[in-house]
This record gives sequence, C-alpha cells and structure tokens, in this order.
Amino acid sequence: MKSIRALERGLDVLRLLRQDQGQSLQQLHDASDLPKPTLLRILHTLEQAGLAWRAIGDGQWRRGVSLPSAPPPQAALRLAEIAAPHLTALQRKAVWPSDLLVYRDHAMELAESSRRLSGLSMNPRYHLGYRVDLFLSAPGRAWLAFCSPAQREEVMAHYRAHPPTNPRSAVVFKREIEAILEETRHQGYAVRDPLFGGGEEDISEFDDGFDAIAVPVLSGEEIHGCINLVWPRRYELRAKVVEAHLADMRATARAIAEAIDA
Repeated sequence: MKSIRALERGLDVLRLLRQDQGQSLQQLHDASDLPKPTLLRILHTLEQAGLAWRAIGDGQWRRGVSLPSAPPPQAALRLAEIAAPHLTALQRKAVWPSDLLVYRDHAMELAESSRRLSGLSMNPRYHLGYRVDLFLSAPGRAWLAFCSPAQREEVMAHYRAHPPTNPRSAVVFKREIEAILEETRHQGYAVRDPLFGGGEEDISEFDDGFDAIAVPVLSGEEIHGCINLVWPRRYELRAKVVEAHLADMRATARAIAEAIDA
C-alpha cells in the first residue's frame, strides 16, 4: 500500500523541530531539502493544528509544547507559546512592543517579545534568553511585588549574600526596594528605574534608550511571569502610556493566565 507523500513530508518536518532550540526557515530547508514554499505550507499547517509555533521574538520555528508525545515542556516555553498571539494583539493595539519575561535564577529572562513586529530597532544583545535586572527593570519589580513572600525572601537572601554588581541596582536593593514594591502593589503596575540602561552595566556604559511599565501574569496568587510595554525614553510618554494602555496590558495578562489555567 502506498504511503501519503504529503503526510510523510509533514512528519519529517515535525521530527526536525525541537522545543528548546528554534530553527529558521533556512535551517529547516537545509535539513529537509524541501522547497521553501512547500516547507512554509507544511509549517503553517502544523501551526494551525497546534503542533508547531513560530516565536515572534526571534522568528524561529519550534515544536508545539502541548504535544503529548513530546518530553515534559519547560514552563517558560509553554508560557511563551501561549503568550505569543496575545503579545501580537497587544502590539497591534498599542503600537509599542511588549515582552514576556519569566523569573529564573535571581533575574528576569526574556521568553518572548513582539519587538520584531514594531518599527523599533532592536539592540543585538536583546535576544530570547536575555537576562534582566530584578531591581531596576519594570518586569523585575512587578515580579518582586506580586510573587509570594517566600519567593521574595529567597531573592533578598541571595542578594544579601551576593550584592548586585550594577551600582544603581545595589543602591535600590539596599535602600529603596521596599518602598518601590509597596508603590507597585498599590498602583498595580511597575515602572522602569530612570537610571536603568537595560544591561548589567551602569547606564553611563550602556543605555538602550527605552522606558517601560510592566504587569504580572497571575493565576490566583501564583505568578507565571510579567509582560511589559516599551517605548523610546526620549518621548517622555509614560503618563500617556499608562492612561492609554494599562487596561490593555492587564487584559492581556489576564488572557494569558486564563489560557494557562485552561
């Protein structure tokens, strides 16, 4: 009995996809020898079936983490796959791009981003997996404000033993963080420190030129991650962004949380 050639091709492409390491169309083309138009049709078919997805942060294809035959998915990958369409929708509404960041090993880690969809130039260092300061970034402050007391104390204990290397971060940790977190909980969103340049270095050494606000992705009292909205700091738009888009950000965070719970 003859096999179904189109199905064989689809299964071959599915076998090439990985969960943890994305692959570009060119990489898949080189590995499969399929024409790119054919390969794209297969990938979009797999995507519609929930068997593959394309990260908006790096534009690369990955195997769907909900596949029952796949290894247990990493929480960050699952969250990124769920969040991607919601971040896309938020970017279309707000124009400015947003990121999804998750907590890992005493920093926030970039899990997904819609910056590629916007007209903003991306600094080469800001890739999926990029790690961001907890005490100066908006997502870091949002996570610290809304995580459990046990999680927060574990972070504080770590940095009491290993003080932050960024000078501004060290000052915030030692003198200002409690007041910042209290204000964040009161207003329901976090803001980026004005002296944060986006990297581990002092802002005098590296400055990406952005400002940001962030909200947590919460299921009950459990925090899965945080989403932000970023824009060029020179425009001084924070008050307008809060007024125009904070409700959209909160709705996006709720939608992601509901999808996780479902």
